[in-house]
Amino acid sequence: MLQKLWYDQPVRTQLIVVVAAINFLAALIAGAVSILNTRTATKVEMDASLEVAERFVDVTLKDLGSQGKLDRLDDELPPLLKHLRHVRIMFMSASGQLAIISPNSRASGIARPYAPRWFVALVHPEVVQRKVRLLPDGTHPIIILGEPADEIAEAWQDFSSLALIWLAINAIVLVVLYLVLGRVLDPLASLSKGMHQLEDGEYEARLPPSKVKELAVITGRFNTLASALNVAREENESLYRQLINVQEAERRAIANELHDEAGPCLFGIAANASSIQTTAGQLSGDKATKISSRAGEILSIAERLKAMNRALLKKLRPGPLGQVKLADLIVELTARMQSSHPDTQIHIDVGPLAKSYGETADLTIYRCIQEAITNAIRHGEAKNVSVKLAELSRTNGGSDSGEVRLTVSDDGKGMAPATPKGFGLTTMTERVRSLGGVCTVEKAEPKGVAVRVEIPIKQTKKETAAPARVPELVRERA
Repeated sequence: MLQKLWYDQPVRTQLIVVVAAINFLAALIAGAVSILNTRTATKVEMDASLEVAERFVDVTLKDLGSQGKLDRLDDELPPLLKHLRHVRIMFMSASGQLAIISPNSRASGIARPYAPRWFVALVHPEVVQRKVRLLPDGTHPIIILGEPADEIAEAWQDFSSLALIWLAINAIVLVVLYLVLGRVLDPLASLSKGMHQLEDGEYEARLPPSKVKELAVITGRFNTLASALNVAREENESLYRQLINVQEAERRAIANELHDEAGPCLFGIAANASSIQTTAGQLSGDKATKISSRAGEILSIAERLKAMNRALLKKLRPGPLGQVKLADLIVELTARMQSSHPDTQIHIDVGPLAKSYGETADLTIYRCIQEAITNAIRHGEAKNVSVKLAELSRTNGGSDSGEVRLTVSDDGKGMAPATPKGFGLTTMTERVRSLGGVCTVEKAEPKGVAVRVEIPIKQTKKETAAPARVPELVRERA
């Protein structure tokens, strides 16, 4: 839970949450201090107001007594005492009724000040004094009580105004912090993107220099690393091209030896065995029959060896590259593999292709199809394999260019995500990269594996051939 809520969040979000939490904690502390000060100030204000009100009532009663108006207190006191603040003055009239003199909200038309109950409970003084004054004759008591409502309401207005200002300032600070962190941490996002590019083999990726000193060092080291990896890849590609050339030259030499030496020898064996069989047929007796039988066995073995020799020649050297159309070579390859694996249906779709893209490119396409189908049948135990091959054209700056796109997908068991590439897939990938192309192996839908190959080509002096006519199932052709 903590991993998902915190550690999986971006650095910008984490910093903003930390700042917001610090501000919120500071606001709680400031609010608690403010409420404590308001509580103390309210009590002090109440004590002072009660003292002032008590003296004012004494003076007022003396003035009314000197004027001989004590018998008309019901009429004389309210106008004189109604403006006293923070106190409630009540007067017991001659009729025995308790009347509120101050504050007289109904008479003045002033609304009762408002503050939330929770705020009132926090700042209301614990002790509110009460003063009682009697007339000289001991009748008509005047009761003075502390009334902190208007003081608390004023404190609430100040408190709520400060809270709104704090919220506005905090919101502005968080927005500014979000924008500033975005600018400051943007190089980290670029660095993450660059690392993904390196992971995908895009060693030409470079990061723009950062204005932040620490991040500038990181971006500089990243660009140096990318340059070194790019140089190493170019060297590896060059070495691998040389290795492929040496390998193909060796295969060519072996194929030539099989064709020029083994082929004639097998032909001679078959011819001699056939001659012996013919001669034995002209003789009579058991010995002639045995000789003819042995000669027949030699002919059968020679035919099997010639078939094996032809298969090895096809495997070592796929036909006369550059002389036969590439599409025809691909169709012949898939047909041969279909006949060797009758339980797997190989579907082939060959789009527009040039007659040839050069010996190296043609051989790379041929080997990729051969390896992908072999892996699908041998490791994936696929029942259906689909081969799609076509040339896609595009125009860049007035120069025609394009790419040969190959997709081999199957419905087999697929590959586990952590399964490393074997020798065959590694060789296929390096062959494609040596031509500046891309080879990816990914999960097919709904199951199986899809091998995608893209090889860039230049459409100069290339004769584009029509799509090869192939059946839906190569097996039917075979």
